[in-house]
Amino acid sequence: MMGQAQKPMPEILESLEGKEKVVIMGCGGCSTVFHTGGVEEVDIMEEILVKEGKDVKKITLPFAVFACYKPFSSMFIEKHKKDFKNCDAVLMMSCGDGLQTVRQILDEDMDIVKPFYPAINAMGVSGGGPSKFMEKCQACGECVMGRTAGICPLTECAKGLLNGPCGGTRTDGKCEVDPEKDCAWYLIYERLKKIGQYENIDNFNEPHDWSKSVTPRIFEREPLDIHKHLARTKKVIESLGI
Repeated sequence: MMGQAQKPMPEILESLEGKEKVVIMGCGGCSTVFHTGGVEEVDIMEEILVKEGKDVKKITLPFAVFACYKPFSSMFIEKHKKDFKNCDAVLMMSCGDGLQTVRQILDEDMDIVKPFYPAINAMGVSGGGPSKFMEKCQACGECVMGRTAGICPLTECAKGLLNGPCGGTRTDGKCEVDPEKDCAWYLIYERLKKIGQYENIDNFNEPHDWSKSVTPRIFEREPLDIHKHLARTKKVIESLGI
């Protein structure tokens, strides 16, 4: 998921200066997990902006409904089409993917062109939880973790070395850049031993083909049957007694 943090409130208010009618839209995905754009956070933002004299319309997305997934977003946007049409600005409490997806729906599908402002700073593809998260993936387009014991050297190593360790690795297995952090290649070395692939430490990883990470990357996939997948989700949730 996308790690993120809310922008400082003075920055948000400055971006909305002169904008009286504001639509706030959150996200039920990563922004809910990171407490930056869930239902509660949107409610709080609404209270703050109302106190600042703004005329606010809010759109909250329930958990697991992602702003960046057009089939979900478009349903909520359609219900609030009038609010978008009448607003002076849209404040998105989602990552940049969500903001640009919603903006594109309005621009291209509804011919509603409005200023968009982010309330969130995206911080990278992260994993973990429920409270501690760590950047795990650079989305480089050429994963090497099958050769590095399931540990990404690009994100774990402060230098992003595909072959290591470097000469600055400390004798206790710590990183020279951050002595509190384990050297990524020490971790790779130790895990290779545990899974019986110790000899792989001598294998050379070829330089990355960074052309695969040239942006924007565009993907074509078969559309999902949303109702079918939601029905499956419902069954799983019910089986868990939720």
